Amino acid sequence: MSLSQDILFEAQPYLIANEKHPFVQGIIKGELSPEQLRYYDKQDIAFEYNEVAVINALINNSTTTDQALLFHKRQDMQLHMLDDWLKREPESMPHDWESLKQTTIQPINQLYRQHMASTIQTHSVLQILPSFAAGEWMYVELGKFVATQTRVKEEPFQSFLSMSGDDFLGPKGYIQQFFDIIDHEAESATPREQEQAKQTFLKSCLLEWYFWDAAYKLITWDDWKKNALGGKGGVTL
Repeated sequence: MSLSQDILFEAQPYLIANEKHPFVQGIIKGELSPEQLRYYDKQDIAFEYNEVAVINALINNSTTTDQALLFHKRQDMQLHMLDDWLKREPESMPHDWESLKQTTIQPINQLYRQHMASTIQTHSVLQILPSFAAGEWMYVELGKFVATQTRVKEEPFQSFLSMSGDDFLGPKGYIQQFFDIIDHEAESATPREQEQAKQTFLKSCLLEWYFWDAAYKLITWDDWKKNALGGKGGVTL
């Protein structure tokens, strides 16, 4: 069994958990509030911006020219996607690069961003790529799942989980090419390095669930502070 096959086998429970999450179900049924949608939109665009640095690290640490070209192509898509996204945001949301940098990052988003950024210091495609590829894979698989459901057709729900097409699917799509790279890099890696790569992928899958959960519950740093200082086991000042 290749490393990517092993990863995907162990990732299946995480995929099922994401499919069942109330936020994902809310997308399907059109049952999310404007506040929940706004929270997700704002945190997600900031998260996508953070991925620019991760993709840059993949380009810089590529072990073949083909890898570098693939990651560069994905980076070009990322930047154009972010630019288009910013242009259509309302004034209450980030609408240019400067305001995007000033977005308040809420707890789970920060944990996920730091999880991905921590792999950069390894200078290893095998360790960096799983942190990024997991979210890509999860989003595409959730898109396949919701396509089998009776979902609402109205916006903004219809645009959620719509990352598909030749760019991501099929043997030449990003997802398969990312797994091919992981398997190629695993050939010269130790068992410990392979296990670390797998666990990085699975942690990203877990954090994807918590990202939905934070948006569904509108979790902020104030909530964490109240829980710590005034909740069970906390102290009241």
